[in-house]
Amino acid sequence: FNFTTGDQDVARVTKEAFDNCNSTNPIWLATNGPANYTISSNDDYYFIGTMERHCFFGQKLAVTDVEGAPGPMAPPPPPPPPSPLVPTPPRAAKTYVVGDDLGWLVPPGGSIAYSTWAYNKTFFVGDTLVFNFVKGAQDVAEVSKAAFESCDTTTTITVLTTSPAKITLTTAGDHFFTSTYPRHCGLGQKLAISVMGTTASPAPPPLPPTPAVPAPPVPPMTYIVGDDLGWLVPPGGEIAYSTWAYNKTFIVGDTLVFNFKNGTQDVAVVTKAAYESCDTATATTVLTTSPAKITLTAPGEHFFTSTYPRHCSLGQKLAISVVGTTASPAPPPPPPTPAVPAPPVPPMTYIVGDDLGWLVPPGGEIAYSTWAYNKTFIVGDTLVFNFKNGTQDVAVVTKAAYESCDTATATTVLTTSPAKITLTAPGEHFFTSTYRDHCRLGQKLAINVTGTATPPPSTALSPAYAPGPGGAAPPPTSSAPSKAIISLFSGTYLSIAIAFLL
Repeated sequence: FNFTTGDQDVARVTKEAFDNCNSTNPIWLATNGPANYTISSNDDYYFIGTMERHCFFGQKLAVTDVEGAPGPMAPPPPPPPPSPLVPTPPRAAKTYVVGDDLGWLVPPGGSIAYSTWAYNKTFFVGDTLVFNFVKGAQDVAEVSKAAFESCDTTTTITVLTTSPAKITLTTAGDHFFTSTYPRHCGLGQKLAISVMGTTASPAPPPLPPTPAVPAPPVPPMTYIVGDDLGWLVPPGGEIAYSTWAYNKTFIVGDTLVFNFKNGTQDVAVVTKAAYESCDTATATTVLTTSPAKITLTAPGEHFFTSTYPRHCSLGQKLAISVVGTTASPAPPPPPPTPAVPAPPVPPMTYIVGDDLGWLVPPGGEIAYSTWAYNKTFIVGDTLVFNFKNGTQDVAVVTKAAYESCDTATATTVLTTSPAKITLTAPGEHFFTSTYRDHCRLGQKLAINVTGTATPPPSTALSPAYAPGPGGAAPPPTSSAPSKAIISLFSGTYLSIAIAFLL
C-alpha cells in the first residue's frame, strides 16, 4: 500500500467492520507508507483506511486468496518471458512558488494553509522553492525538525531576507522552513516537506477492479467556519475562507457553525449574484447571534457573507459546494475557482472620537482604543480631528514615540481644527498631542491600515498590511468596553474637559 505517511494509513479488519466502516479494533494497522502485508492463508481479507471518513468515501479493499483450494488444478502455463521495460526518462526539475498567490506570510487560519499547499505535491532533489514576501516584514529560514516543532529560530540552517527567496532542494529527506520574525512561526508561517532522492520508477500495471461492497451512509459532520480564526473580516482578504474550505467535502446534513462577537458581526445567506457584487440587501437569511448554526439541507452551491458595511468587500465571505446525498461517496472537491472581483471599496471619512472629539479623554486612552475597535481603515480613508484651536493639536509620531510619549520627533503636527489626515500608506499609524502631559493622560490613537482600497481577486492577494519597524501591534482584545462608553464622553464631559485644560 503506497501512501503519504500522516495523511493515510491501512488497516486489516473483519468483514463486519469492513461493511460498517468500523476501525475501532483492527486486526492489523500500518501508519507508514509503503506498507506491506503478506497473504498467508486461504481466506478473505478486508482492508480500510482509518482516517476520518476515508472508509465512507471508498478507501476500502476486499480480496480473496484462492491458493490451496481443494481439487486438482492443472499446472498454469509457463509465463512469457518478460519484455524489457523502457526506462522512464528523468523528470525535469520543477520550480514551486510557496503558497502560490498567498505568498509567504502569517497565513489566515494558521499553518493549515501551507500544509494544504504542499499536500499531493511530490518534491525531488533539484526542484526549487520560491518564497515571495514583503522585504523587511518577512524572511524565510530553513531549520531542523526540532526547531520547526518548537518554533525555536535561534539555530537556523539558512536565513534569506530578500524576496523572492529561492531555495534549491539538494538533498533527499525532510526539510523544514519558517520565519524568524517574532510569533510568525507560532501563528502558522511554517512549511514541512519530504524530498525524494530520484525520480519515481514506473508503477506496475493496475489490477482489475473487484466489486465493491456498498458503503454505509456517511454520517453528517459539524464544521467551525474558519476554525480558530472565527467569522470576521479576515487579514489577507477572502482567501482565508477559500483556504479553509479547500479539500473539505460538504454533504447534505452537515452543519456550519459561525463564531463571532455579537453586535459586531452577523452571517447572511445570499445568492451567487449577491455574493459576487456584495449586495446584501436581498439576503435570504440573516443570523445575528453567535454561534450561528446553519444546516445544509440542499445540494449545490451555497454563499455566505456579512451585512455589515464593507465586510463583504474586505473578504468576509464563503462559497462552498454541497454534495446531494449522504448515501454514496462524494468525488473529491475541485480546487477553488477564482472569484469574481469584489467592487471597489470607497474611501471613508472618520471623525476621531465621534462626539468626544480630540482632547484629553476622561478615563484615559481606552476612549480612543474603544472608538477604533472593529473599524477597518484602508488606504484612502481620512481621519478628522476636531479640537479647540490653541488648546490642542494632533501629531503624527512613530511607534516608539507613541509608547514613550516623546513628541519631540513628531513627523507632522497640525494645530488648526478640523485637522484632516488622509491615510496614504498601509501599516501602523500613531497619533497624539504635543501639549504637555496630554499623551500621558490618554490623548493618543493607534490604528492599522490595510494596503488597498480595491481588494484584488482571490487569486492574487497580498498581506493585509505591512507591519512597521516595530512589528505588528496586537489588536484590541474582546475585553475592551463597548462603544457605549463613547456616549458618556459627549456634552457635559466635553465641556468639563476643555474647561479643565484652559
